[in-house]
Amino acid sequence: RHHQKWIDLSPRELELARMGFYAQCTYIDHQMRLVIGTLREEGLLGNTILMVTGDHGDMLGNHNLLCKPPLLEDSAKVPLILVPHDEACERVGFNRVDHRLAELRDVMPTLLDLCGLPVPGTVEGLSLVGERRRTHLYAEHHEKEAALRMVRDERYKLLWYPVGNRFQLF
Repeated sequence: RHHQKWIDLSPRELELARMGFYAQCTYIDHQMRLVIGTLREEGLLGNTILMVTGDHGDMLGNHNLLCKPPLLEDSAKVPLILVPHDEACERVGFNRVDHRLAELRDVMPTLLDLCGLPVPGTVEGLSLVGERRRTHLYAEHHEKEAALRMVRDERYKLLWYPVGNRFQLF
């Protein structure tokens, strides 16, 4: 059922799928606790940058979809957690949420910036602790009959399905 576009799960099957997903999240949380504890015990935590994110989320049955149909919020809006080293704490802030538009290509410039290293001019990503912010994002996914294009800003998202010339505005 992993590759089916639309799901037909019983309520119990959907509950089990969600339980499995959240069990994986709990396992990752536990492993991160072990990493942070080890860094603390070794006296390295204050000189270490931690960044945790993923490449996609999961629909978990929302809209009758599983896995990661591209560019829908449940699969595309992925948390990114940043714990800076001691010297950068005031610059980054504490217990704050930043809603700027971000992409995976922003990870490397962010880490270089926090380490005080120059970001090469050929890098397209932006430091997520810098002043520059994107006004919009553009994405392409798949080709031929599965093609999908997206543009979004802070408020709106427009999806375009070239086959059939259909649009969705969120």
